Amino acid sequence: MYNTVKILSILTFFALTQADVHHHTACNTVGSLKGIVDSVTELVDLARERISTLEDVFSTTTLQQTFPPIVNDKQNRSFQQSLYVTQTTEQKPPLPEDCASIYQQQLNRTSGVYSIQPRFLNQSIYVFCDMETSGGGWTLIQRRGDFGKPFENFYRSWVECKNGFGNLTQEFWLGNDIIFSLTNQDNMVLRVDLEDFKGSRRYAEYDEFLVRSERELYKMSYKTYKGDAGNSLAHHNNMMFSTKDKDNDNYKDSCAQTYKGGWWNKS
Repeated sequence: MYNTVKILSILTFFALTQADVHHHTACNTVGSLKGIVDSVTELVDLARERISTLEDVFSTTTLQQTFPPIVNDKQNRSFQQSLYVTQTTEQKPPLPEDCASIYQQQLNRTSGVYSIQPRFLNQSIYVFCDMETSGGGWTLIQRRGDFGKPFENFYRSWVECKNGFGNLTQEFWLGNDIIFSLTNQDNMVLRVDLEDFKGSRRYAEYDEFLVRSERELYKMSYKTYKGDAGNSLAHHNNMMFSTKDKDNDNYKDSCAQTYKGGWWNKS
């Protein structure tokens, strides 16, 4: 059912925000004990990498991170993630961890591309922030639709889905490693916005949305659903991510190959 919805929609948005922004509960879906240990181990490894990076930076007081200008949604520019280091005596404040932080701190409330640094990543990244939908502060993890040619190819390999691909001002997949980092730094809500060819809109929200580490094959879970689009993730809750070259579903064939795209498919 879920992939049928994706095919029929001409505009599809998947976005994350901190749950407390929208007054949801703050309980965590913990899963199995082995899953907890694996996720914590990976988070500790990422934290150590982050600490090591910060130690290198602070050992040289004249270093500062500077980033390319933020591009507006109306500007059709390519999706690039870059990190530059220049000599200076000034120090910039730390970057926000996600779009919800930008919105809450009132740094900017215009939808567009921003620099953030999730807690468990050792470098900054660019993301598209939706500052208008349902209270604002949404970090987009996927966008598909008619945003101009060429259309993005979502039939990608495991490594490509892990790292992310596409154009942040058009169609893209943010990347499973980034989604893992975002959903493990706070209690998150996943929102899916759909629009058909006639302009009719539907939405779905999933509270306590969590994606585990690559060691656990990016296993996805959520707690509760609300919306008017139908609970298309109900059948796929607690499933691992699958791609055309890495089949982790329960189907006799490959769902990723059948539906021409990576996803948390069960069957």
